[in-house]
Amino acid sequence: MSEAITLRLRLSYITLAVTDFSLMFTFYQSVGFPVHKLSKNPEHPFAMFSMGDVILALYPQSLLAKQADCIISGQNTAMSLSLNVADKNQVGVTLDLAASLGAKITRQPFQPEWGGYCGYFKDPEGNLWEIVWHENYFEE
Repeated sequence: MSEAITLRLRLSYITLAVTDFSLMFTFYQSVGFPVHKLSKNPEHPFAMFSMGDVILALYPQSLLAKQADCIISGQNTAMSLSLNVADKNQVGVTLDLAASLGAKITRQPFQPEWGGYCGYFKDPEGNLWEIVWHENYFEE
C-alpha cells in the first residue's frame, strides 16, 4: 500500500501573457491595481501587482513562451479572474472605470443565484474579469 503524499500548496502568482505590455500595464495601474514590482529593463519588461495573497503578473507573451518552452498564442477564453470588492457599489464603479480605460463590459451588474452582486468585463487583450461583491467576503 502506498502512502499518500501531502503537498503544501498556495496559489501565489497569476501571470497574464500580454502582447502589448505598455497598454496592459497602463490599464491595470489605471484601474487601481497596486504596483508591487516593475522591471526597469526594456528588453525584459514585467510588472507585478499586489492582490492580497496573490500577485497578478504581466509578462510579454513571447518571453513567457520562451521561458516555458512552449507555444502561446491567441487570447485567454477558458477562464475568468475574480476581483472581490468591499462594497456593492464598487462593482459598478469598477466596471465603469475599466470601460473608460478600454475594457469591454460583457455583463452589467446583477445578483447571481449564489448571492452577492457581480458584473464582467474583458480587458483590452480579452482576459475575462468578474468584479464581485459578497456580503461575507470581507468580514473579519
